[in-house]
Amino acid sequence: MVEPVYRVKIRLPDGSELEAEGSPDFVEKQRREFLERRTLSAAQAEAAPSHSQSTSAPVISWETIAETSGRTLQLRSKITGREQEKEACLALLACSEKLLGLAKPTAALLAKWLRASGYPIQRVDRIVQTAVSQGEMLASGSRRARRYELTAPGRLKAFLLAEQLTKLIVGPDGPGHHKNDPAAPKQAIWPE
Repeated sequence: MVEPVYRVKIRLPDGSELEAEGSPDFVEKQRREFLERRTLSAAQAEAAPSHSQSTSAPVISWETIAETSGRTLQLRSKITGREQEKEACLALLACSEKLLGLAKPTAALLAKWLRASGYPIQRVDRIVQTAVSQGEMLASGSRRARRYELTAPGRLKAFLLAEQLTKLIVGPDGPGHHKNDPAAPKQAIWPE
């Protein structure tokens, strides 16, 4: 008689995975050992002193740096300096992803958001041309259906800009940094 083969696949939020195949006893033993190792390594990480606990993590308050009304998005503070329109595009793309759940807005939407944020632009494609050539943004489609999205380097730059805007608007401690309130909400800079 052929014994049935059992399979288990576990994927944890931190990215660790387990795949086991075999008899029920073998699969259960692998699962138990995997979860014990994860618990042990988590306990060791909490017990070990780390440099990240001694320094404050970067914090971004998306609701603070941008205002939304329906599908309209507007930066509350203007980015200044060289390439300010391009950097505003990066920040607006990150805000649209976080606040509106829109990862690939159209060129028309991006132009509308830039104008609402105080940048009197004529054409979005000319502004984002350097960002696309530097690999910070991807462009797809054509004309009015053209869509833009952030790449990994562009997302990093956008999040750094968003952190600077947060500090500019609410101060260097950022939102939710009340030393007397340990339950104050803090948002990590990196997306989940």
